Amino acid sequence: MSRSMFAELAFTDAVRGVQEKMGSRGFYAKEEGAPAEEARFGEAETAFIHARDSFYMATVSETGW
Repeated sequence: MSRSMFAELAFTDAVRGVQEKMGSRGFYAKEEGAPAEEARFGEAETAFIHARDSFYMATVSETGW
């Protein structure tokens, strides 16, 4: 998933509000405006994932993303 696609999914109005409050909104706004790109794992990332036997996911917004 590209950064701009992730931002579209994860940056709800509430998340944007926290970004604004914490002073990071300007940086993330640039990410949202970036052209979509196809993001793929490289060899190192693929090998790392293959070596795992578990998965961790953190949530940051009211949508669960």
